[in-house]
Amino acid sequence: MSKYWEIEEGKVDGAGFLQALWRHFPQATTFYVEGTSVSGDVMDFYRLHKEEGDYLPARQTLFPLSRKFRCRFSASFAAGLSALAQKHAETELLDHVALYDGSREILSWHDAFANVLLISRSIPEWTVSAFAADLGLRYS
Repeated sequence: MSKYWEIEEGKVDGAGFLQALWRHFPQATTFYVEGTSVSGDVMDFYRLHKEEGDYLPARQTLFPLSRKFRCRFSASFAAGLSALAQKHAETELLDHVALYDGSREILSWHDAFANVLLISRSIPEWTVSAFAADLGLRYS
């Protein structure tokens, strides 16, 4: 058995994805993001929500050197980033994203919006199913 649930790749609305994150994973504490083309106002937003501590996921982009942000995950964070997603292309928000509960990975999306999204098997299937349905995608 795989260590992850997989949500298929497909067209995902960035703002909808961010709203769905909070709805389905309110227990999450930390939002990790990495990107090479992050817009200035988005970087300012990440800095405003910065959380001290190590960057737990492995670096995903080796070249060009990407920016990495560790942010406190909350309803206001998800709402604010969702609002930014309504006026920015996904690549201006992030390239890779991970969501954690403390030191436990909940979700990981390498090449977000263009690849399979992985969710930890510790997450109940009913949560994964509802999240995938909100995104309009299938899971396995």
